Amino acid sequence: MTNILVTGSKGQLGSEFKNIALLKPNINFYFKDKELDITKKSQLDNYFFKNDIDFIINTAAYTDVNNAEIEKEKADLVNEIGTKNIVELSEKYNCKLIHYSTDYVYDGKNKIPITENNPVNPLNHYGISKRNGEIFIEKSSCESVIIRTSWLYSTYGNNFVKTILEKIYRREKIFVVNDQFGCPTNAKDLAFDTLKIIDSGIKLDNHGKIYNYSNLGYTNWSNFAKKIIEFLNIEYEVHEVSSRFFKSPAVRPQYTITDKSKIKNTFNLKILNWEESLKTYLCNLKK
Repeated sequence: MTNILVTGSKGQLGSEFKNIALLKPNINFYFKDKELDITKKSQLDNYFFKNDIDFIINTAAYTDVNNAEIEKEKADLVNEIGTKNIVELSEKYNCKLIHYSTDYVYDGKNKIPITENNPVNPLNHYGISKRNGEIFIEKSSCESVIIRTSWLYSTYGNNFVKTILEKIYRREKIFVVNDQFGCPTNAKDLAFDTLKIIDSGIKLDNHGKIYNYSNLGYTNWSNFAKKIIEFLNIEYEVHEVSSRFFKSPAVRPQYTITDKSKIKNTFNLKILNWEESLKTYLCNLKK
C-alpha cells in the first residue's frame, strides 16, 4: 500500500482527492486540513514521526488574491513558511512531494504560451508568496515537483464558476472582464491526473521540478462566463468590461496562457480541453 498525506483536504482540490479516494484501493489516504497546521513545524514533525508517509500532496495554501495584499504576513506564513516546513520534513522522512502553485508567478506580459522555462515575475503578493514557497522545493533534495495551475473550479469552496451560477440563480447582473486571458482548470481533472502521475511510477523530478497544468485551450473571463451560460442552455446577459472596471487591490496578469506539453509528454497524460471538461462538470451538476 502507498500511504499518501493530502494537506488542505477541505479546499477545492483536497475535496476532489477525497471524492476519488474510494476508486484507489491500492492507496491509503490520510486527509488533513487545519487540524494539521503546516505552519507549525513541530506539529508536522510529530505527525510524520507517527505515520509512515510515502507521498505528500500539498493542496494547503492561502489563495485569497485580494486579501493577500492586506494580510501579507498571513499569506507568507502559509505559502512560504508552511511550504518550507513540508519540504524539510519530506527530506527528513524521505517522502515524495507534489505541491501546487499558480500561474500568478508569471507576469503575463507576453501573448505567447508560457513554458516552464519562462522567467517568473509575480505582480501581486499572492504570486510573490507562492513563488517564495516554490524556491524551497526547487532547492530540495527530496523527489518533488511543483504543478502550476490556474483558474481552478469545482463544486467546493469559492471559485469563478460557482460565482456565475450564484449570480444567475439570484438574477443579478453579471459583469466580467474581457482583457485577462488564461486557462481554466477543473479540479477533478487535476486530482485524477495527479494520481496518474503517482501511479505511473515515473520519477517525479526527472525532467525538472516545475510543470504547468490546466485544461487545454484558453479563454478570457467573459467568454468563460458565456460558455457556462451556453452549456446550461439558458439566456442570460454577460456585460463585458475591462479590468479597470473593478477596484481591485491586487494587480492580475493579463496573459497566463500556459503550455502543458511538458507534463503531458513526461507522464503520458491525456488532458481534456477546458470547454469539454466544463460541459461535463455542468451536466453532472444537473443530476
